[in-house]
Amino acid sequence: MLTDSRLHPRVETDFEVQVGIPGDNTGARIINLSVEGLAIRGSQALEQVLKTDNVSAKGVSEHVVSFSMPEGELTEVCRLVHVRRLSQSRFEFGLKFVELNPQDMQIIANYVNSHVV
Repeated sequence: MLTDSRLHPRVETDFEVQVGIPGDNTGARIINLSVEGLAIRGSQALEQVLKTDNVSAKGVSEHVVSFSMPEGELTEVCRLVHVRRLSQSRFEFGLKFVELNPQDMQIIANYVNSHVV
């Protein structure tokens, strides 16, 4: 039996998301969320943006992620931590929040706490 070793609960979602500036990633969706990070399902075009945009000299890839939640609009800096190919043109991306301000952390925590099973 596998157990989830995450420190924070994660819930399934279906929020539209924009990655980068000017964040035009039509069809990209947040599929799950926690106060630690999020998973996005998107296209090969988004994969190209995430793999090549804002890569530091150390190979760290950070991106601006914008999305709407019931309690507000959030714009966060996230670090790409994994990419999984689901099909020829569909991908899943795991991103970790670099730093959440207290207000945004509370918005996400409220949402997660009200949707955790």
